[in-house]
Amino acid sequence: MSLRLPAMTAVVCTVVISNPVGYARPLVNAAAPVPQAPIGHLQPRARQFSPGSVPEQIEQQKMSAFDAEQRKLDEQLDKSLSICRCQ
Repeated sequence: MSLRLPAMTAVVCTVVISNPVGYARPLVNAAAPVPQAPIGHLQPRARQFSPGSVPEQIEQQKMSAFDAEQRKLDEQLDKSLSICRCQ
């Protein structure tokens, strides 16, 4: 019985190695096409974000208005808090 196990192992290995299914072959249609973006979705262009462009100025104005409002809210919060820093 001690010789049967190595003999069976050799037979199984030979079958597995010689089996053509075991070899990896590149698939012909493996690369799926890249899906296209829906209509209306465009890649932004550099000129749209260049300094001084109209969209950039609009964004800067929005940010400035938001910052001013946040500063005002922060000042109101600071006034409403009474933190004693006495020792």
